[in-house]
Parts: sequence; structure tokens; C-alpha cells
Amino acid sequence: MTTEVVSLEDAVRAAVEQGHAELTRLDAITDDLVGAFAHGQRVRPSSSDLVTRLDDFTRRFPRELRRHLDRERESLGSFNIAFFGRTGVGKSTLLSAFGRLDGEYVSPGVSDWTTEVRPIEWRDCRLFDTPGINGWGRTESRDDLEAKARRAVEIADIVLLCFDNQSQQEMEFEKIAAWIRDHGKPVVAVLNVRNARWRHPARVPEVRRRNLSESVRQHTDNIRTQLVQIGLPDTPVVAIHSRRALFARATTPFQGPAQKDFHHEREEFGKNYLDRWSNFGTLERLIVASIAEGGADLRLAALREDIRSRCRRGIGELEDLAVEIEQEVETLEREVESLFAVLGYPEDAERSVWLHDVALSADLVDVSEQARGRPYTSPVKGSLDRFVRHLAASHLAGCRRQAKANADDLIRRAFDEHTVIDESKFTEVVFDQAVISAAAEAVWADRRAFLQRELEVAVEHESFENGTAVSHAALILGDEGGDVAGDVVRGAGIAVGVGALAVPALALFWNPVGWVLGAAAAGVGIVGQVQQHLGKKMSERASERARKAQAQAVADCHRAVDQTFVDYEDALVRDSREAAWTLLAPVVGESLRAAIELRLACSRIARLIDDLQTYAGSIKPAPAVTDVLLRAQRRMGESPAEVTRALLGEDWLESGIDHQPAQIDHAVHEAYSRRREEDRTRLTRVIAAAWSTPSTANIHAWRDDLEDAARRDPALFDIARTFWRVNGARPALAVLGDYNSGKSSLIRRIMVDSGRRPHAAFDIRAAPATTAANRYQLPRIDLVDTPGLQSGHDQHDSAAFEAIADAALVLVVVHINLLIGDTSMLEELARGSKRIAAKGGRMVFLVNRCDELGVNPLTAPEAFLNLQDRKREELRAAFAARSIDVEVDKIHCLSGDPFGLMGGDATAEPVDFDENRLWDGVTAFTSAISGLSDEQLSAAASSAAFDAAVTDLKRHQQTLHQVQVDGTEDLRRSEPVIATLRAAVNDAVILEGSLREDVRRMVDRHTVATKSAVAELDRKDGQKLENLVDSWWKAPQFEADLERYLADAARKLDEWHSDHTSAIGREMRAAEFQVAPEFAAGFKAQGSAWHEDLTEGAGNVAGAAASLAKALGNRDAVYAIGKQLFDHKFKPWGAVKGGAHVARVGIVLGAVATALDVAAMVNDSRKAEEHKRQQESALQEIDKAAAEIVEQIMRGEQGEGPVGYLQQGTRELETLLDEYLDLTSSIRERMDSAKARAEAVEALIEAADELIGTPGRNG
Repeated sequence: MTTEVVSLEDAVRAAVEQGHAELTRLDAITDDLVGAFAHGQRVRPSSSDLVTRLDDFTRRFPRELRRHLDRERESLGSFNIAFFGRTGVGKSTLLSAFGRLDGEYVSPGVSDWTTEVRPIEWRDCRLFDTPGINGWGRTESRDDLEAKARRAVEIADIVLLCFDNQSQQEMEFEKIAAWIRDHGKPVVAVLNVRNARWRHPARVPEVRRRNLSESVRQHTDNIRTQLVQIGLPDTPVVAIHSRRALFARATTPFQGPAQKDFHHEREEFGKNYLDRWSNFGTLERLIVASIAEGGADLRLAALREDIRSRCRRGIGELEDLAVEIEQEVETLEREVESLFAVLGYPEDAERSVWLHDVALSADLVDVSEQARGRPYTSPVKGSLDRFVRHLAASHLAGCRRQAKANADDLIRRAFDEHTVIDESKFTEVVFDQAVISAAAEAVWADRRAFLQRELEVAVEHESFENGTAVSHAALILGDEGGDVAGDVVRGAGIAVGVGALAVPALALFWNPVGWVLGAAAAGVGIVGQVQQHLGKKMSERASERARKAQAQAVADCHRAVDQTFVDYEDALVRDSREAAWTLLAPVVGESLRAAIELRLACSRIARLIDDLQTYAGSIKPAPAVTDVLLRAQRRMGESPAEVTRALLGEDWLESGIDHQPAQIDHAVHEAYSRRREEDRTRLTRVIAAAWSTPSTANIHAWRDDLEDAARRDPALFDIARTFWRVNGARPALAVLGDYNSGKSSLIRRIMVDSGRRPHAAFDIRAAPATTAANRYQLPRIDLVDTPGLQSGHDQHDSAAFEAIADAALVLVVVHINLLIGDTSMLEELARGSKRIAAKGGRMVFLVNRCDELGVNPLTAPEAFLNLQDRKREELRAAFAARSIDVEVDKIHCLSGDPFGLMGGDATAEPVDFDENRLWDGVTAFTSAISGLSDEQLSAAASSAAFDAAVTDLKRHQQTLHQVQVDGTEDLRRSEPVIATLRAAVNDAVILEGSLREDVRRMVDRHTVATKSAVAELDRKDGQKLENLVDSWWKAPQFEADLERYLADAARKLDEWHSDHTSAIGREMRAAEFQVAPEFAAGFKAQGSAWHEDLTEGAGNVAGAAASLAKALGNRDAVYAIGKQLFDHKFKPWGAVKGGAHVARVGIVLGAVATALDVAAMVNDSRKAEEHKRQQESALQEIDKAAAEIVEQIMRGEQGEGPVGYLQQGTRELETLLDEYLDLTSSIRERMDSAKARAEAVEALIEAADELIGTPGRNG
């Protein structure tokens, strides 16, 4: 036994022992993790998919971890090496070479041959052959095959990443990153060079050998680059020829494919030659050296890093889930906050009724706020309360004014007629219950519209992805509006009289009797006063008592009316809030419960992540496997360059073996000559057939229809010009395929054989080289070289796709492994799509590099040709599996650069290809295209023009369709903006009515007191009457009330401004476009309006109020008010007008005083009657002055009051609304135009489909 074998055995034994010890440690710490995961697991299922996913994770992760450790324990008895790679790269051949098998496992040349994991023993190690990745699923689905491969990788100590010298695809490296790197597996890359002449010095002259080795170097560099990018640097790459190694090492009788070649090569070259020039020994020595240098380290690294990587993936999965949960819970909490903003933050009593959770034995709001770590910030009075308050004040204002007028009239009549007015009469006359009920119905109707609007805007918008909550809100709102309003009206009643007579009214409890008899409770009341007035005999005190009674009646009646309507409004707000909570509490509760559950899930995730980090941290650091592999490589050579040379098998470059040209039997010549003629005839037929449908005549007729349609849609003129441009150009044959499939080499070969020199040298190498479409001229046709697909560069795919649109024929070049990786673009081209005409009928498939099929074309021509036929049939079946019909006759096998002998050599001549021209299949193809007739080429040009025009039509159709889609989306997005703007305008009207009613009430309180005092004055008190009428609004209490009103008005205006600015801005942002960008700045500028000055400091208000009360007619005083309250528009001349306007009240009242002086000179018999008329005149002037004061406060002289502010804001909103309405109108017009044009385009496309004979093919 050699030292090397003993070293390998000892290394494997040590790895096994240390693996068992390490697994024991991992078992112990895994028990702790499993226990931590079991703690806190939920028993009841959750309604949340996110929480369910978390529950599934807590059960799944420890179970899978245990299962993996059990599998590791089963495999610890040997050192495990798994082969991993794309289907068809030679993994089974490699395994058979390692195991010196008989070739039975080797694929006969079909994809997805290996479908099960197959282990074999090799020098105390176990090797695992695995199903290939990225196949087309010949007998089993790709996913199932790849899952089996992955399970084998999970228990491997070393993974051999297997590639071949076809293109290395991005999808391969993505899976290597996900399955190999993330498991922390030590890796060695193996490049299986399929080229039968590489490292075959007996068949390749020395001058050509470097071309072949340079190609191998390029493939190796590409593999290394990709491995570095996915985090696997310093991975050794070994180049081998696995087929030659198998021929050297296989046992006999040989059961693998190419048996004739097996025997021929062993006989001609011998096993030693085949083994040496396969470079397989280098790979074997590297693996043995790696195990010898640190087999135990490799195993420990595999064990530890695999577990650690599982923890990392678990943490990543939990973190991703946490992000989703956080997004969902924030959405729910925004929904709750939005509902609170509408309903008002619930007070303790409301929470105990609506939001107490029996299961939690707690208040849901408290629990949610604790879970989120911060309170909800909505005010107790929500927008619904504020809105209903404004609605009630606005809708009941007329009723209130009429009730007061009725009360005044009733008092006058009572005292004029000396009539007793009882409580029921007072109620009947003063309050119009039908009108009040109608006003309440109007309030409730507007309230319902408000709720619908706010819940759609505030809740639906904030929780766009949460459809459940929105649908609950919509359903509930649809049912509640009418019922509650009806209940309010039906349940209404006013208690009047001693017998508590029920009178239909609102669902508000009020007692005008109590208010009317308020004075009676103190010894005086309306009824008592009237009775006293009429029941007692006239005495000296009768007149005084009557005046006092009338004064008290005025005060009490107005107070009764005021209190009645205040209670009406309070009850409407209270009942509205209660009704809203009744109906929406389930929605709020559901959202709070869901938010609490998700917050608790976030806490669970944080604990689980901490547990996983602790678990991963308790695993000992893994040995540096890179160091082990580097030490093993140093055994291969004395310098890095020497190591690389050995790994890449470049020692053959200077081998002393002479080139021995192959001898070709005459029968071989005849066989290939017959096949060449058959192929030429077949290709000529299928190429010509590609341009027969539609016929040229039908194409021209269709073109005429296109030109006719262009007269109605100018955009179609460009498409018609495209048709003429392509039709007048030389037909183009576009060459399409994966990068490194040999497209450029094939075109270079065709150009060389035709005797033409390209305008620029071909860039031919293993890495992606062609970055843009290049056009090459042949006699009468052009060849178009396109960038390779699956190169990892999206722009390459796009450039290739665009180059196909004008092609008369698409030559699809595929590897001998056929359809590997992502084939979506080929499928799209064959079927047609929304962006390109169907090219399936104009596609010819070229299976390139047939020299790599694994059969010697000279020694086994029959087998070679049979294998080509099998590849053609396999490609047809692969497309059929994708529901694409490809005739076998449209598939041709060839080799554009046999054995890669020319590589990137720019000096290649036709003679350089003569040695392999007999069988390489190129001549049949070039003969077919060069033999096309002028008529066929004309048909080719027409077909290309037809396809190009159809492609442009389809893209134009998509553009028109997108116009309609975008228009629909723009309309959808603009609808809430328009609704919000309209709501802001409507709310401004309601707010104006509410503010007007508020100031009227404030002024009325003082006019009532003044009227009461006027009624009480004796006819001798003329001066008092004059002073009273002239100064009632100068009282300090009026100043204080005005100050409070202005501050309250400022607050309400600010609420209207901020609520609607926020809502409009939110909807504009959601709409992702703005019609008037200046609106935001303009509307926001209102923030500096007078009402904000009021809210900033009461001093300004107090000063203004004092000025107004003390000298309303003084110009300077009014100007000061204007400066303080209406600074942005109030002008000095406006102040003068304002002063004159307000002073008019004093003038009128002065006239009253003069009248009183004159009346004093009348004889005593007329004094009483005159005094009465004076009182009535004074009352009228008080009312008139009050009305003008109300108007002055509301409007100001030049529109600078609250009404002016609202009107200005409303005008801006209406301007913006008009812009949006104009926009939606223009969008609809654009959509209608696009729809009509799209219908014309659709008709042309359908006509094209009919001509092709497959309706819908281009859809």
C-alpha cells in the first residue's frame, strides 16, 4: 500500500471520528434550541396568514434541523463527495471514471438522463452522482430532479461543481449560491471539456493546440469570475476530458454509449495515452491531497457551516416576516388612528362598552398602546363630532331664528291682548316641529355622506392593501344611516305642561316648560307674569310690574329657545357619536385585536432571532477550508503558474507527439455525401416554405389596407414606411442563441467559405463577446449576428430581440444539450406576443458543435448521424413539451468550427476547415441559402416586411392600450381628489353657516338682555333708553364674548383648513400627479391668514374686541381691527368705509333718542302710547344694529372676515376642481380616441392572423 493511500485512509478515519464527536455536540445544543422554539408556541390557530406563517416556522425549523442531523449521522461513516451541475455536463461520466465502472450510467446523449441520486464507493469515500439542474424535464419535472440533487449536497463534505465548455449560465450560479455557498460546503470546480481534440496531441498539430487551450482558459476565467461574484473565491478549477478518462479507466465489457469509439480509441491510442491526456489524474490527485491535508477540517467545516447557514437562513426568513408583519401592523394601526380621527379618541366609558375584550380582560386600546409603545394621538372630539356640530348649527339656524321671532311675537301679542299663554301654547307657537324634524333629517343625511366619504378616504386610503376592514366599513355604513335618523325622529318628544304631554320631536330630551317657568321657580314666570298683569287691578305699581314681567318674559323666552336648540345640537352630536361607535366598534375592535396579535408576533420573532443567534454563536468556528484547498494545490506544482498549468492541462502544448491526420474511408465519404444532399434538399424546402405563408399577393393586399388605415391614423404611416423599408432591403437571416453557442463562429465560417472578408474581425471567445447586432453581407442576403442570450446582461437580450423584428428568417443556434436554462425568449418568438409577431413559421434550428456529441464522426459515421437524428427529435420533443410545434425537418445539426480549431483566429481560410468539411454539416446549409431563387428572396423580403409591420402594429396597439389603461388609472386616481375637493367646498358652506350662527347667538345674548332692559324702562326714562340702545354692544361682557367667538372661529377655520389641506394633499400624493402645483403653495399660504394670528395670541383678539366694543364707529379703531384681524387684505380706505358703516348704527339710535326727547313734550294722555312706540322702534333698531354687527364681524368691509376667508379658499378649491374636471374630460377624450384607433389596429392584426392561417397567433 502506498504512502498516499495510507495518508488518505488516515485522513478519512480522522474525519469520521471528529464528525461523530462534532455531531454529538451539535445534538446537545440543538436540544436547547428545540426547547426554546417549543416555548410560547400557539395552540389556537390564527386568522392572520402572517402569524400562521410564524407558527409554521416555529414547528418546521426545529423539525427540519433534527431531520438534517439524522441524515448527517447516517452518512458519517464515510467521506462524502457530491457532484453538482447542469444536466448534460458529464457528471455521470465523471462518476464512472472515478469508480472505473462499465459506462452503464452514462447518458446516451439525451438530457435529464440521471433521475436519481446514485452513490458509489471510491477509496474510503462515497461519491454521489445527482440529477442535473436546469434541464427541460424529459421524464420528470425540473423541480423534482433539482430537489433530489439538493438533498445529496446537504450531506456532502466536498462538492464538485461540474461545468462544461458550453455557456455557463447565470441560473447555474444562482443555484450554486443558494444551495452550495449558503450551506458552507467546500467546493472544487470541474470543467469538462467536450472538445474531442483538446489534449489530443496525436490529432492536433502543435500550431493549433494553443487555440484550444486558450478557449479552456477563457471558460475557466468566466467560471472563476462568476464564483467570486457569488462569494466562492479561490475555488480551484480543474479542466478534464471525462469521456477520454472513462475510455481509459472503464471496465469491460463496456456498456456505455459509443462502444465502437471506445474500442477504436483504446486500440489506436492505448489506455495510458487516454488516461494521461484526459487530465483526470490531476483532479484525482487534488481531491486526495485535499482530504489528506485536512479531511477532518473539511468535514467539520461542512457540518458547522451547514448548521450555521441554516440559522442564517432562518434568521433571514424571520426578519423578512418581521418586515411584512411590521408593514401590516402599521397599516392596521393607521386604520385605527384614522377611525379615531373620525369617531374621536374613545373615552373611558366608551372603551368599557365598545372596546373591552373579555378574553384579554383588558381594554383593547390600552393593550394596543402598550404593545406599540406609544399612544394614539387623535383628539377626543373627532371630525365626525365637529362636522355634526357644524351641521346642526347650520341646519337648525333658521329654525332657531324663527323660534325667537315667534317668541317675540308671542310676547307682544300676549301683552297687547293681555292673554295668558300656557306652556303647551308656547311650545305650539314657538317651535315648528315639522321644520325641526326636517332639519334633523338633513343633518343625519349629511352625516351619513360625511361618514362614507371620510371612511373611504381616511380608512380605505390609509389601509389600501387591507380589503377586509374597508369592506366591513362600507357594509356597515350602508345599513346604519336611515335607521338611526328615523329613530331620532320617531323617538323624539318634548315634555310640555304639568301633564307631560308628548309632542313628536327629535330624539333629544328638552323641557321648554322648565325654561319658560324658570322665572316661576324663582317666583316669576311668563304665565305668572301675564296672569299678574291681567288678573290684578290697576294700581300705581301695575305699570312697573307689567314692564318687569315683559322684560323677564323676553329674557326667559329667548333663554328657553337658546337652551332648547343647544340641547338639540348636543343630542345630535351625542347620538351621532353613539350610533357611529355602535356600528364601527366591531371594526375598530377587530383592527385592534389584529394589531395586538401582530405586535406580539413581532416580539416572538425578536426572541426567536435571539435564540437562533445564540445557537449559531455556540457552534465552534469552522476551519478555513480555503487554506486546506490551497495547501492541496501547492502539492500540484512549485509555483502558482505551474499549478494553474497543471489544473488546466496545458502540458500538452509542447508534447512531442506528432499530429497524425485521420484516414477517411471511401464509404464514409459516400455516407456523408448522401446525407449532405438530403440535408440541402430538406433545408431548401423548409426555408422556402417559411416565406410561402402568407403569399406575396396577400401580403401586398394587406399592405394596402394598412396604408388606407394610415389615412385615418397618422401614426400608422410610420408602420407603412417600415414595411416599405424592409421590403426594399436585402433579406436578413438573424442568428440567435445563447452566448457561447457558436453563433459568431458559424457566421465567420459562412463568410470565409463564401470568400468574403467581414468589415471587422469577429470577437470569438468563451465569455459573452457580442454586445450589439452586427450585419454581414452575403450575395443577395445579409446575416445578422445578435448578442447571446442568458449572458447575465439584460441589454444583450433586448438588443437580440430587436434585431429579430426585421428578419426574414431566424436561425436559432442551440447547444448539443439543447434547451437549457431560461427559454422564455425563444418561446415568445415562436408563439408571438404583444411585442413581436410570431416567428415560429420562420425559424430554423441549428444544433451546433456536433463534434462534441461524443461519437467520432470518422470512425463511427452511422452512430454519429443517428445521434444527430436523436438530437433533432429530442429538440422537437422539448419544444412540444412547451406546446410549440417544431417540425424535425426544420432542425439541422452542424459544427461551425469543428473542435474549435480556429477559435478566434482572424486569418482563417476555407482550407482550414477542409479536414472536417465532409461531416460538419455547414456545406448543406450554405448551399441551401445560396441556392435560393430571386422569387424566393422576393418572398423573403415581403415576409420580413409583413412581420416587421405586424410587430410595429402590435407595439402600437400596446401603446394605445396603455393610453386607455393609464387613462382609466388616472380617472380612478383623480376621483378621490375630486371628491375631496368637493367635500372641502361643501364643508366650507356648512362651516360658514355654523360660524354665522355662532356669532348670531353671541350677539343675540346681548340683544335679548338689552331688549329686556328696554321693556322694563318707564316712559320717564328716555335718556336711559337712548343710552341703553346706543351702548349695549360696548359692554365689557360683549368684548369678552367677542374675544371668545373670534378665538373659536379661528380654531374652527384652522381645523377646516388643516383637515382639507391634509386630505387633498394625501389624495394628490396617492394620485401621483398634480394638476396645479401652485395650489399647494397658494392654499398653504392661507396659513398666515387672520385666524392663525388669533390662535397664536389672545392679546390681539382682546385688543380688537375692545376696539370694536368701545368705538366701532371710529376709523382708527376699525383700522386697528383690520390690521390685527385682516392684515393680508384690509386697506386704510376700507377702514374708513368700515367706520362709516358701523357708525350708522349709532346714527339710527341717535334718531331714536331724539324721538324720545320730542315725545317727552307730548301731553300725558299720549305718553304711554308714545312710550310703547318708542320701545318698539328701539327694539327694531337693536335688531337692525345686531344684524349689521353680525355681518360686519362675519364679512368685514372688504371680505376679510371669516366668510371672506372661506370664500377665498373656496374659490381656489373650485379653480383646482375645475382643472381636475377639465383633466378628466381630456383623459376621456384621449381614451376614446385611443380606443377607436386600437380597434382599427386590432382589425389589421386579426387580418394578418387570418393570412397566416392561425387566428390569434399574434395575440
